[in-house]
Amino acid sequence: MTKPQRVFLMVPPTGRFIREDRCQTPIDKLKTVSLRPPVDLLYAAACFEQTGAECKLIDYPGEGWGWERLEAGLREFQPDMAVLSITTPSFEGDMRAAALVKKVDPRIVTVAKGAHFNTLDVMAIEKYPGLDLALRGEYELTCLDLGEGKHPRDIPGLTWRGEDGRAIRNVERGLPGDLDQIPYPARHLANNSLYTRPDTDEMQTTLVTNRGCPFSCTYCLANQVSGLKNRYRSVENVVGEIRECVEQHGIRNFLFRSDLFTQNKKWVISLCQAILDAKLDIKWASNSRVDTVNPEVLKWMKKAGCWIIAFGVEKGDDASLEKINKKATVAQAREALRITREAGIKRSMYLLFGLPGDTEEILKSDIEFAKQVDPDFLEIFYPYPFPGTPLYAEAVEKGLLEDGCIPKEAYGMPAMATEHISIERLATLRTWGLRKFYMRPSYIARTLAGVSTPREFYNFARYGMAQLRDIVASGA
Repeated sequence: MTKPQRVFLMVPPTGRFIREDRCQTPIDKLKTVSLRPPVDLLYAAACFEQTGAECKLIDYPGEGWGWERLEAGLREFQPDMAVLSITTPSFEGDMRAAALVKKVDPRIVTVAKGAHFNTLDVMAIEKYPGLDLALRGEYELTCLDLGEGKHPRDIPGLTWRGEDGRAIRNVERGLPGDLDQIPYPARHLANNSLYTRPDTDEMQTTLVTNRGCPFSCTYCLANQVSGLKNRYRSVENVVGEIRECVEQHGIRNFLFRSDLFTQNKKWVISLCQAILDAKLDIKWASNSRVDTVNPEVLKWMKKAGCWIIAFGVEKGDDASLEKINKKATVAQAREALRITREAGIKRSMYLLFGLPGDTEEILKSDIEFAKQVDPDFLEIFYPYPFPGTPLYAEAVEKGLLEDGCIPKEAYGMPAMATEHISIERLATLRTWGLRKFYMRPSYIARTLAGVSTPREFYNFARYGMAQLRDIVASGA
């Protein structure tokens, strides 16, 4: 394979998803999740640029552009290599983009990245002739090798098509221990104005602070994607990227993306102090487990600009939490949301509706728990059985999913039934749960009392109308 001179990186026009390997969420049916920049492609582009390649990056769903614009873009740019960001639910459609690349010019090398290839890479290469190379695991160093023109056989973490058409799976590439060696994402290639905070519509970007999670929840891809060790970037490296975003791109709102942001409390406090010392004047959001926050950490996070924390609470009873190997309790969730409120940080809470053992009684208790702890925002997801996860194996074993099946519905619609609830009935219960939580007079009054700008008022009103439309449409 020759050294690529021009690399075209794309989000195919197959739907608005968060395409971050662990998080592969279609967002159009969700209310508290906004479109994020394709930061994985931006990392890949930075690596290709480091080897001297000219790069072009287009988020087609984000721009609202379709297949004709994609074909025109390929013909205009005339790349040597095309890199696609895929998700498991959109995979078949994404492979249409690979076929289109080959239609435009069969000599273009097609590359795809996504957690899908950690388990189904060989199938993908052999079933879809438009795909030449599949990136497995963390891919930045693999992109550096591709950019240098190394032969596919010499690149760890790569699955590729041999001369006979069969897939060749190279050895695994170890996870990089020093994340500082990875260049900052190539945000100069993105239309950064597409990505905004859901409450204020201010421009927002995703910034990856650390990778890996020592916990092994049955439904989660974190271990498969980034390993069991939580690897943190240096505080100086993170602050340098924040400064670049502020000074070069005018971005002052951030989603700190991590598999578990708050595990290392000393690191979190050091980061917060460095942000304050640099006088960057930013606002940011993060995620957390309920058992990894305390008042001191929350105090520093608030001072440094954290305005909201998303907690993956998942269920409202300890028995259900044990079944998904959450290693956290309802009492810990209750306490985490309490002290976060006291710290003056907004709280977003995630629930899972539709685990194999769920009954309607369990889902009702989940909502009752949500009403008791009363977060500022609630999002309900249907769990997605990603291949290679314990949830997928459980769903197959219990007859809820046929082995080899890749559901197209995800998060906003159920991918499978439970042992006790049909998929048709389950599809109505998310809207029912959101209605029960959001349509309380006490919640509406508290939310409106906390609105500080006309834009926030407009966005909350728009969200409320969307809820009402969904309720009417579903009959919930």
